[in-house]
Amino acid sequence: MNETTVSISSARSVLHYLKTHGFLCDERQASLLTKLSLAPETLDDKEARLSLSTYYRLWEEAELLTNDPAIGLHIGQNSYADLMGLVGNILVHSDDLEKAIEQYVRLFSLVNNGIELNFDRQGRFSILEFHYHKPEFYCRADMERTLALAILRTHQYVNDEVVLKKVSVAHPEPEYSSEYQKVFGCPVEFDKKVCSITFSSRFLYFSPKQKNPYIQSALQGYAEAIHTRLFKRKIGDKVKDIVLEELPSGKVDIDMVAQRLHMSRQTLYRKLKKESLIFQELVEDIRREKALEVIKDESLSLSEIAFVLGFSELSAFSRAFKRWTGTRPKQYRNELPDE
Repeated sequence: MNETTVSISSARSVLHYLKTHGFLCDERQASLLTKLSLAPETLDDKEARLSLSTYYRLWEEAELLTNDPAIGLHIGQNSYADLMGLVGNILVHSDDLEKAIEQYVRLFSLVNNGIELNFDRQGRFSILEFHYHKPEFYCRADMERTLALAILRTHQYVNDEVVLKKVSVAHPEPEYSSEYQKVFGCPVEFDKKVCSITFSSRFLYFSPKQKNPYIQSALQGYAEAIHTRLFKRKIGDKVKDIVLEELPSGKVDIDMVAQRLHMSRQTLYRKLKKESLIFQELVEDIRREKALEVIKDESLSLSEIAFVLGFSELSAFSRAFKRWTGTRPKQYRNELPDE
């Protein structure tokens, strides 16, 4: 799946809030769904996906209907068990909070595949980060709901003693910023590069109040099947995209790629190994494929091709090209058949 989408459960939560708080009657909801080009039966399909653009239009309409700029925070303070999505149900039946967060990170693309999560234990404190693949994927209201709902469900289903040390968000401080303190009970930083939640690592050992390993196992298998069907893209493909983008900079290394993928170097090595890939060999293959592609473009000089491939000198490119093909790039180009 290449389109950026969200789980239909997120949209159902927004609509449910609007309806139960008197902002939508059946007729007005039908009108809203028509405006969004959203079929009513889609709401009943537990596996349905909603385009990110349509979902964010729903947020815009919700703010207009309620005249409430803080609606994301307010919806996030309402959690209904019958509206909880697949990932949420897996979390509340996990062994402990740490396992729940690990599953949350791994399966979050089922919630919103425009965001990638990173979980980092830093001694006494742990940090859960939300990285948007593109700036235009960021939605203030949805981020507020996501963060507020995370702490609400932790209190509801795990332990209400869990407190946050800090919350960071990527948007400017809004006029209603005082409401953040009421929701999170901790300092909040605005205009940061990454949205994140910071809390004490000791809370990671807290167990959900009513966990059921049988339910967790069944839901886990179901989620894995959906995840595989929707998002078959492998880590090697993601690395290839980044390498191709960064080749001209000449600064392609494992640390840079791991940072772009929001994971540690060791995690990236491990994931590549599962696909029988070695980072340096992968970069070499990408360079070779790109070289064989661009050398056909006679509008590019060999020096320009060397730059595109990230070589600092033409001689380095020539040596590499001969290693790949057995001939120098100039000779290879001269022997290409006329088109």
